Amino acid sequence: MPTSNAPPPAAASADDHDSPWKEALELYFPQALALLAPALHAIIDWSVAPVFLDKELQAVKRASAPAQGRRHADKLVQVRLLSGDKALLLIHVEIQGRLSGPQALREFGWRMLEYRVLICQRERRRHKAQLPLQVYSLGVLIDQPVHDRHGSEPPPAHTYTYQDQFLDQQTQFTFPIVELERWRDRWDELDRLAPTNPFAVLIMAQLQASGHPDKATRLAPLLSLTRRLYGYGYTREQVGQLLRLVEWVIGLPPELEADYLLAARQLEQEHEMSYVTIAERHGMAKGEEKGLQKGAQVGQAKLLLRQIERRFGPVADDVTQRVLTAKASQLETWALNILDATELEDVFHD
Repeated sequence: MPTSNAPPPAAASADDHDSPWKEALELYFPQALALLAPALHAIIDWSVAPVFLDKELQAVKRASAPAQGRRHADKLVQVRLLSGDKALLLIHVEIQGRLSGPQALREFGWRMLEYRVLICQRERRRHKAQLPLQVYSLGVLIDQPVHDRHGSEPPPAHTYTYQDQFLDQQTQFTFPIVELERWRDRWDELDRLAPTNPFAVLIMAQLQASGHPDKATRLAPLLSLTRRLYGYGYTREQVGQLLRLVEWVIGLPPELEADYLLAARQLEQEHEMSYVTIAERHGMAKGEEKGLQKGAQVGQAKLLLRQIERRFGPVADDVTQRVLTAKASQLETWALNILDATELEDVFHD
Protein backbone atom coordinates (compact mmCIF):
# COMPACT_ATOMS: atom_id res chain seq x y z
CA MET A 1 0.00 0.00 0.00
CA PRO A 2 1.43 3.48 -0.89
CA THR A 3 2.55 5.76 1.90
CA SER A 4 2.00 9.47 2.35
CA ASN A 5 5.15 11.51 2.76
CA ALA A 6 6.04 15.10 3.62
CA PRO A 7 5.44 17.91 1.08
CA PRO A 8 7.88 17.91 -1.85
CA PRO A 9 11.07 19.93 -1.65
CA ALA A 10 11.01 23.32 -3.31
CA ALA A 11 13.35 22.14 -6.07
CA ALA A 12 11.08 19.27 -7.13
CA SER A 13 9.54 19.73 -10.55
CA ALA A 14 5.76 19.73 -10.76
CA ASP A 15 3.91 16.75 -12.18
CA ASP A 16 2.03 17.23 -15.44
CA HIS A 17 -1.30 15.79 -14.37
CA ASP A 18 -3.82 17.66 -16.51
CA SER A 19 -2.95 15.94 -19.79
CA PRO A 20 -3.01 12.29 -18.61
CA TRP A 21 -6.29 12.77 -16.75
CA LYS A 22 -7.99 14.29 -19.78
CA GLU A 23 -6.86 11.34 -21.87
CA ALA A 24 -7.73 8.80 -19.17
CA LEU A 25 -11.28 10.14 -18.82
CA GLU A 26 -11.85 9.80 -22.55
CA LEU A 27 -10.26 6.35 -22.86
CA TYR A 28 -11.94 4.84 -19.79
CA PHE A 29 -15.04 6.98 -19.28
CA PRO A 30 -17.52 4.22 -18.32
CA GLN A 31 -14.97 2.64 -15.98
CA ALA A 32 -14.19 6.05 -14.45
CA LEU A 33 -17.84 6.71 -13.66
CA ALA A 34 -18.22 3.20 -12.22
CA LEU A 35 -15.65 4.23 -9.58
CA LEU A 36 -16.30 7.95 -9.23
CA ALA A 37 -20.11 8.08 -9.54
CA PRO A 38 -21.64 4.57 -9.44
CA ALA A 39 -25.23 5.82 -9.06
CA LEU A 40 -24.83 7.92 -12.22
CA HIS A 41 -23.12 5.05 -14.05
CA ALA A 42 -26.13 2.82 -13.30
CA ILE A 43 -28.67 5.05 -15.12
CA ILE A 44 -26.66 5.63 -18.32
CA ASP A 45 -27.42 3.65 -21.47
CA TRP A 46 -23.90 2.48 -22.34
CA SER A 47 -25.08 0.94 -25.63
CA VAL A 48 -25.04 4.55 -26.92
CA ALA A 49 -21.50 5.89 -27.16
CA PRO A 50 -20.81 9.03 -25.07
CA VAL A 51 -20.08 12.19 -27.07
CA PHE A 52 -17.18 14.34 -25.84
CA LEU A 53 -17.94 18.03 -26.35
CA ASP A 54 -14.43 19.49 -26.22
CA LYS A 55 -15.15 22.50 -28.44
CA GLU A 56 -18.28 23.38 -26.49
CA LEU A 57 -16.36 23.16 -23.22
CA GLN A 58 -13.61 25.44 -24.56
CA ALA A 59 -16.27 28.04 -25.40
CA VAL A 60 -17.67 27.78 -21.87
CA LYS A 61 -14.22 28.16 -20.30
CA ARG A 62 -13.48 31.24 -22.42
CA ALA A 63 -16.64 32.82 -21.01
CA SER A 64 -15.50 32.16 -17.42
CA ALA A 65 -12.65 33.69 -15.46
CA PRO A 66 -10.64 30.77 -14.01
CA ALA A 67 -8.58 31.38 -10.89
CA GLN A 68 -4.93 32.08 -11.54
CA GLY A 69 -2.33 29.53 -10.47
CA ARG A 70 -4.65 26.51 -10.69
CA ARG A 71 -4.68 23.75 -13.25
CA HIS A 72 -7.74 21.82 -14.25
CA ALA A 73 -8.64 18.88 -16.46
CA ASP A 74 -12.24 18.96 -17.64
CA LYS A 75 -14.54 16.89 -19.78
CA LEU A 76 -18.03 17.77 -20.97
CA VAL A 77 -19.81 14.65 -22.14
CA GLN A 78 -23.27 14.01 -23.58
CA VAL A 79 -24.80 10.66 -22.66
CA ARG A 80 -28.09 8.86 -23.22
CA LEU A 81 -29.89 7.77 -20.06
CA LEU A 82 -31.78 4.50 -19.69
CA SER A 83 -34.93 6.63 -19.58
CA GLY A 84 -34.19 7.73 -23.16
CA ASP A 85 -33.37 11.31 -22.16
CA LYS A 86 -30.06 12.98 -22.93
CA ALA A 87 -27.90 14.52 -20.24
CA LEU A 88 -24.67 16.49 -20.05
CA LEU A 89 -21.96 15.48 -17.61
CA LEU A 90 -19.30 17.96 -16.50
CA ILE A 91 -16.31 16.20 -14.96
CA HIS A 92 -14.05 18.84 -13.42
CA VAL A 93 -10.69 17.56 -12.15
CA GLU A 94 -8.86 19.92 -9.80
CA ILE A 95 -5.17 19.30 -10.44
CA GLN A 96 -3.21 21.48 -8.04
CA GLY A 97 -5.92 23.06 -5.95
CA ARG A 98 -5.19 22.15 -2.35
CA LEU A 99 -8.52 23.16 -0.88
CA SER A 100 -7.18 23.46 2.64
CA GLY A 101 -9.41 26.27 3.88
CA PRO A 102 -13.07 27.28 3.71
CA GLN A 103 -12.39 30.16 1.32
CA ALA A 104 -10.60 27.91 -1.21
CA LEU A 105 -13.42 25.38 -1.00
CA ARG A 106 -15.99 28.14 -1.43
CA GLU A 107 -14.17 29.40 -4.55
CA PHE A 108 -14.18 25.84 -5.89
CA GLY A 109 -17.94 25.62 -5.30
CA TRP A 110 -18.49 28.91 -7.10
CA ARG A 111 -16.45 27.77 -10.07
CA MET A 112 -18.53 24.58 -10.33
CA LEU A 113 -21.73 26.65 -10.20
CA GLU A 114 -20.38 29.10 -12.79
CA TYR A 115 -19.50 26.29 -15.21
CA ARG A 116 -22.95 24.76 -14.75
CA VAL A 117 -24.77 28.04 -15.44
CA LEU A 118 -22.64 28.78 -18.52
CA ILE A 119 -23.21 25.28 -19.90
CA CYS A 120 -26.97 25.57 -19.36
CA GLN A 121 -27.06 29.01 -20.99
CA ARG A 122 -25.13 27.82 -24.01
CA GLU A 123 -27.22 24.68 -24.49
CA ARG A 124 -30.48 26.55 -24.09
CA ARG A 125 -29.46 29.08 -26.77
CA ARG A 126 -28.10 26.43 -29.13
CA HIS A 127 -31.26 24.36 -29.04
CA LYS A 128 -33.65 27.32 -28.63
CA ALA A 129 -35.26 25.51 -25.74
CA GLN A 130 -37.06 26.91 -22.73
CA LEU A 131 -35.06 24.60 -20.47
CA PRO A 132 -31.60 23.06 -21.07
CA LEU A 133 -30.66 19.40 -20.86
CA GLN A 134 -30.04 17.93 -17.44
CA VAL A 135 -26.47 18.68 -16.30
CA TYR A 136 -24.60 16.56 -13.76
CA SER A 137 -21.58 18.28 -12.22
CA LEU A 138 -18.87 16.18 -10.61
CA GLY A 139 -15.77 17.57 -8.92
CA VAL A 140 -12.67 15.36 -8.65
CA LEU A 141 -9.72 16.29 -6.43
CA ILE A 142 -6.50 14.44 -7.15
CA ASP A 143 -4.31 16.12 -4.53
CA GLN A 144 -4.83 16.29 -0.77
CA PRO A 145 -8.25 15.82 0.85
CA VAL A 146 -10.48 18.76 1.68
CA HIS A 147 -10.78 17.63 5.30
CA ASP A 148 -8.04 17.09 7.84
CA ARG A 149 -7.03 13.43 7.70
CA HIS A 150 -6.96 13.40 11.50
CA GLY A 151 -10.55 14.55 11.70
CA SER A 152 -13.73 12.87 10.54
CA GLU A 153 -13.17 10.81 7.42
CA PRO A 154 -15.81 11.16 4.70
CA PRO A 155 -15.95 8.48 1.99
CA PRO A 156 -14.13 9.06 -1.33
CA ALA A 157 -17.34 10.60 -2.73
CA HIS A 158 -19.41 13.10 -0.75
CA THR A 159 -21.33 16.29 -1.45
CA TYR A 160 -20.51 19.93 -0.97
CA THR A 161 -23.02 22.78 -0.90
CA TYR A 162 -22.09 26.23 -2.13
CA GLN A 163 -24.30 28.90 -0.54
CA ASP A 164 -24.60 32.63 -1.07
CA GLN A 165 -27.15 34.65 0.87
CA PHE A 166 -28.01 38.35 0.88
CA LEU A 167 -31.05 39.52 2.83
CA ASP A 168 -33.95 37.34 1.70
CA GLN A 169 -32.17 36.00 -1.42
CA GLN A 170 -30.24 32.76 -1.40
CA THR A 171 -28.29 30.69 -3.94
CA GLN A 172 -27.57 27.09 -3.06
CA PHE A 173 -25.85 24.48 -5.23
CA THR A 174 -25.01 20.99 -4.03
CA PHE A 175 -22.71 18.76 -6.07
CA PRO A 176 -20.64 15.61 -5.45
CA ILE A 177 -16.89 15.72 -4.83
CA VAL A 178 -14.62 12.70 -5.20
CA GLU A 179 -11.29 12.89 -3.39
CA LEU A 180 -8.88 10.38 -4.91
CA GLU A 181 -6.65 10.63 -1.85
CA ARG A 182 -9.45 8.99 0.17
CA TRP A 183 -8.84 5.77 -1.78
CA ARG A 184 -5.46 5.41 -0.08
CA ASP A 185 -7.05 3.50 2.80
CA ARG A 186 -8.87 1.29 0.27
CA TRP A 187 -5.81 0.20 -1.73
CA ASP A 188 -6.74 -3.49 -1.46
CA GLU A 189 -10.17 -2.74 -2.92
CA LEU A 190 -8.58 -0.91 -5.85
CA ASP A 191 -6.27 -3.90 -6.37
CA ARG A 192 -9.31 -6.21 -6.54
CA LEU A 193 -11.08 -3.93 -9.01
CA ALA A 194 -8.02 -3.25 -11.20
CA PRO A 195 -8.18 -6.46 -13.32
CA THR A 196 -11.56 -5.39 -14.72
CA ASN A 197 -11.39 -1.61 -14.32
CA PRO A 198 -8.34 0.15 -15.82
CA PHE A 199 -9.32 3.43 -14.20
CA ALA A 200 -8.59 1.81 -10.81
CA VAL A 201 -5.00 1.33 -12.02
CA LEU A 202 -4.71 5.05 -12.70
CA ILE A 203 -6.04 5.94 -9.25
CA MET A 204 -3.37 3.61 -7.84
CA ALA A 205 -0.76 5.45 -9.94
CA GLN A 206 -1.97 8.80 -8.58
CA LEU A 207 -1.74 7.53 -5.01
CA GLN A 208 1.82 6.39 -5.66
CA ALA A 209 2.72 9.80 -7.10
CA SER A 210 1.15 11.83 -4.28
CA GLY A 211 2.55 9.43 -1.67
CA HIS A 212 6.06 10.00 -3.05
CA PRO A 213 6.24 13.72 -3.88
CA ASP A 214 10.02 13.49 -4.20
CA LYS A 215 10.42 12.02 -7.68
CA ALA A 216 13.75 10.46 -6.71
CA THR A 217 11.82 7.98 -4.52
CA ARG A 218 9.36 6.82 -7.19
CA LEU A 219 11.28 4.03 -8.91
CA ALA A 220 10.18 1.28 -6.50
CA PRO A 221 6.49 2.35 -6.44
CA LEU A 222 6.37 2.52 -10.24
CA LEU A 223 7.95 -0.92 -10.59
CA SER A 224 5.57 -2.32 -8.00
CA LEU A 225 2.56 -1.06 -9.93
CA THR A 226 4.06 -2.24 -13.23
CA ARG A 227 4.49 -5.72 -11.73
CA ARG A 228 0.84 -5.72 -10.61
CA LEU A 229 -0.32 -4.55 -14.03
CA TYR A 230 1.39 -7.47 -15.77
CA GLY A 231 -0.59 -9.83 -13.54
CA TYR A 232 -4.03 -8.30 -14.12
CA GLY A 233 -4.69 -10.19 -17.36
CA TYR A 234 -4.94 -7.27 -19.79
CA THR A 235 -4.13 -7.69 -23.48
CA ARG A 236 -0.83 -6.55 -24.96
CA GLU A 237 -2.39 -3.36 -26.32
CA GLN A 238 -4.20 -2.60 -23.07
CA VAL A 239 -1.03 -3.00 -21.02
CA GLY A 240 0.90 -0.70 -23.34
CA GLN A 241 -1.82 1.96 -23.16
CA LEU A 242 -2.13 1.76 -19.39
CA LEU A 243 1.62 1.76 -18.80
CA ARG A 244 2.00 4.93 -20.84
CA LEU A 245 -0.56 6.71 -18.64
CA VAL A 246 0.79 5.21 -15.41
CA GLU A 247 4.32 6.41 -16.23
CA TRP A 248 2.91 9.82 -17.15
CA VAL A 249 1.08 10.16 -13.82
CA ILE A 250 3.92 8.90 -11.63
CA GLY A 251 6.61 10.79 -13.55
CA LEU A 252 10.15 9.54 -12.92
CA PRO A 253 13.08 11.98 -13.08
CA PRO A 254 15.31 11.48 -16.18
CA GLU A 255 18.18 10.03 -14.14
CA LEU A 256 16.03 7.04 -13.09
CA GLU A 257 14.62 6.16 -16.52
CA ALA A 258 17.48 3.81 -17.47
CA ASP A 259 17.07 1.82 -14.23
CA TYR A 260 13.34 1.62 -14.82
CA LEU A 261 13.73 0.43 -18.41
CA LEU A 262 16.10 -2.35 -17.34
CA ALA A 263 13.88 -3.51 -14.47
CA ALA A 264 10.73 -3.36 -16.60
CA ARG A 265 12.33 -5.48 -19.31
CA GLN A 266 13.27 -8.08 -16.69
CA LEU A 267 9.66 -8.08 -15.47
CA GLU A 268 8.46 -8.80 -19.01
CA GLN A 269 10.84 -11.75 -19.26
CA GLU A 270 9.78 -13.10 -15.86
CA HIS A 271 6.13 -13.04 -16.87
CA GLU A 272 6.92 -14.31 -20.40
CA MET A 273 4.99 -11.40 -21.82
CA SER A 274 5.04 -10.51 -25.49
CA TYR A 275 4.31 -6.84 -24.95
CA VAL A 276 6.33 -4.15 -26.68
CA THR A 277 9.15 -3.38 -24.27
CA ILE A 278 9.34 -0.15 -22.36
CA ALA A 279 12.62 0.62 -24.11
CA GLU A 280 10.97 0.33 -27.52
CA ARG A 281 8.14 2.61 -26.48
CA HIS A 282 10.59 5.17 -25.14
CA GLY A 283 12.92 4.74 -28.09
CA MET A 284 11.79 4.25 -31.66
CA ALA A 285 8.08 4.55 -31.04
CA LYS A 286 8.46 7.68 -28.95
CA GLY A 287 10.71 9.23 -31.57
CA GLU A 288 8.24 8.50 -34.33
CA GLU A 289 5.35 9.86 -32.29
CA LYS A 290 7.27 13.02 -31.46
CA GLY A 291 8.12 13.52 -35.13
CA LEU A 292 4.50 13.14 -36.18
CA GLN A 293 3.28 15.39 -33.37
CA LYS A 294 5.86 18.05 -34.18
CA GLY A 295 4.89 18.02 -37.86
CA ALA A 296 1.20 18.32 -37.03
CA GLN A 297 1.94 21.15 -34.58
CA VAL A 298 3.91 23.13 -37.18
CA GLY A 299 1.08 22.67 -39.66
CA GLN A 300 -1.45 23.90 -37.11
CA ALA A 301 0.70 26.95 -36.36
CA LYS A 302 1.00 27.87 -40.06
CA LEU A 303 -2.75 27.47 -40.54
CA LEU A 304 -3.41 29.79 -37.60
CA LEU A 305 -1.02 32.39 -39.05
CA ARG A 306 -2.91 32.30 -42.37
CA GLN A 307 -6.19 32.76 -40.50
CA ILE A 308 -4.78 35.71 -38.56
CA GLU A 309 -3.52 37.33 -41.79
CA ARG A 310 -6.89 36.92 -43.49
CA ARG A 311 -8.74 38.29 -40.45
CA PHE A 312 -6.46 41.11 -39.29
CA GLY A 313 -4.03 41.81 -42.14
CA PRO A 314 -0.23 41.38 -42.35
CA VAL A 315 1.27 39.49 -39.42
CA ALA A 316 4.09 41.12 -37.46
CA ASP A 317 7.31 39.18 -36.85
CA ASP A 318 6.75 38.98 -33.10
CA VAL A 319 3.28 37.46 -33.65
CA THR A 320 4.70 34.92 -36.09
CA GLN A 321 7.38 33.93 -33.57
CA ARG A 322 4.81 33.66 -30.80
CA VAL A 323 2.64 31.30 -32.84
CA LEU A 324 5.48 29.15 -34.15
CA THR A 325 6.90 28.61 -30.64
CA ALA A 326 3.56 27.99 -28.93
CA LYS A 327 2.61 24.71 -27.29
CA ALA A 328 0.06 22.45 -28.96
CA SER A 329 -2.52 23.21 -26.23
CA GLN A 330 -2.09 26.95 -26.83
CA LEU A 331 -2.52 26.58 -30.59
CA GLU A 332 -5.73 24.63 -30.04
CA THR A 333 -7.12 27.35 -27.76
CA TRP A 334 -6.08 30.18 -30.11
CA ALA A 335 -7.61 28.39 -33.11
CA LEU A 336 -10.94 28.40 -31.24
CA ASN A 337 -10.50 32.00 -30.05
CA ILE A 338 -10.09 33.37 -33.57
CA LEU A 339 -13.67 32.38 -34.41
CA ASP A 340 -15.02 35.04 -32.04
CA ALA A 341 -12.07 37.47 -31.87
CA THR A 342 -12.79 41.11 -32.73
CA GLU A 343 -9.15 42.21 -32.41
CA LEU A 344 -5.82 40.44 -32.63
CA GLU A 345 -5.15 40.27 -28.88
CA ASP A 346 -8.43 38.39 -28.37
CA VAL A 347 -6.87 35.44 -30.19
CA PHE A 348 -4.19 34.96 -27.54
CA HIS A 349 -6.41 34.78 -24.46
CA ASP A 350 -5.80 31.46 -22.66
